[in-house]
Amino acid sequence: MLIFSFSSFANLNLFKDFSLLKIEKDSLSEKLSHEFFGTEDWPEYFNYNHKVLAVDYTVKKDLNDYIIKELKRYGSAYASVVVLDNDSGKILSAVDYTRSTRKIGKNLTFSATNPAASVFKVITAADLVENAQIVDNSEFNFNGKSTTLYKYQLKNKPNRWTRTTTFEKAFARSNNVVFGKAAINYLNHDSLKSMARKFGFDQNIMQLMDIGDSKLFDKDTEYGLAEFASGFNKQTLISPVHGALIASVIANDGVMKKPTLVNKIVQKDNQLLIWESQEQRSRVLSQSSAEEMKKLMELTVSKGTARSAFNKWRTRRRLKDVTIGGKTGTITGGVPFGKRDWFVSYAMPKNGESKGISVCVMIVNVKKWYIKSPVLAKNIIEYYYSNIN
Repeated sequence: MLIFSFSSFANLNLFKDFSLLKIEKDSLSEKLSHEFFGTEDWPEYFNYNHKVLAVDYTVKKDLNDYIIKELKRYGSAYASVVVLDNDSGKILSAVDYTRSTRKIGKNLTFSATNPAASVFKVITAADLVENAQIVDNSEFNFNGKSTTLYKYQLKNKPNRWTRTTTFEKAFARSNNVVFGKAAINYLNHDSLKSMARKFGFDQNIMQLMDIGDSKLFDKDTEYGLAEFASGFNKQTLISPVHGALIASVIANDGVMKKPTLVNKIVQKDNQLLIWESQEQRSRVLSQSSAEEMKKLMELTVSKGTARSAFNKWRTRRRLKDVTIGGKTGTITGGVPFGKRDWFVSYAMPKNGESKGISVCVMIVNVKKWYIKSPVLAKNIIEYYYSNIN
């Protein structure tokens, strides 16, 4: 048994400076996760190894309070919001709302029980750009509605009704058929899963806290690959935190910075530092591929499925100096059940002083909708750059 005299090491980080066994850190992570998700509150203190530890969270109170006010104002059946600082990986807000109980919570925000829908097109597009050399003006043919995905639409049989579109327009308008055909022609199940894992699937994406893994659709057929690539399935599951992280990778030029909800943990009685967040990064995409992805996500905001929320008359004042990119997604299913309305986005100052923030809004509509996710995201981005940054 290792015994330490804490009095001589008041300013040391035990996990960093003493390199304690991994089981010790895992034990702390398990205890904190249990305390955090076992209550509706944000526990400031918890007992660990006969000591009382104090938690310093990364959440910005003013921003969090504003988001809570907005969630109550619109009153969707369920709604979740995450704001992530792209420079540090710190979670600035993580909150959700349930209309039936009028309660503000946090567990839905960290739960990977939500079909990713077309948000997954970010991962597919990244694989196509990085590994298949597809660029924004690459052309694709398709038949039928762009929002459907029938097997006949995946066949390369041009006819008088065949239309042609570019890759960037297919992304911005969330064209299921183009993404399904592109995956069949240029990718495979293994390459797409590999890219998804680089983006954080099948692993815990958080520092210290365990929120469970995002799951990947697994149907090893040609049509299954099309379903997988386009997000046209209910088995690819993510959390809203993961949604924000996906956007953050693009904002950070292809680098993932592992999110953290905790600045530090100290012993309450003597402020002994027990754990402190440190940047954990990994390269997901090349910088050039990330730049291509930014074109796609920014076109989604200016001319694609999110354009109505960000048209000029609504944003010309407060957001004129901010670059915004995003991806929408809609699908019915998940837990809690309902029609999910996603918007994952980044918002960066045009002057390049920082990488800005990433915002994920997930709204679950049951009987009717009250606000669209891009509109709520726009409100949050405007508030952040007017009052926080």
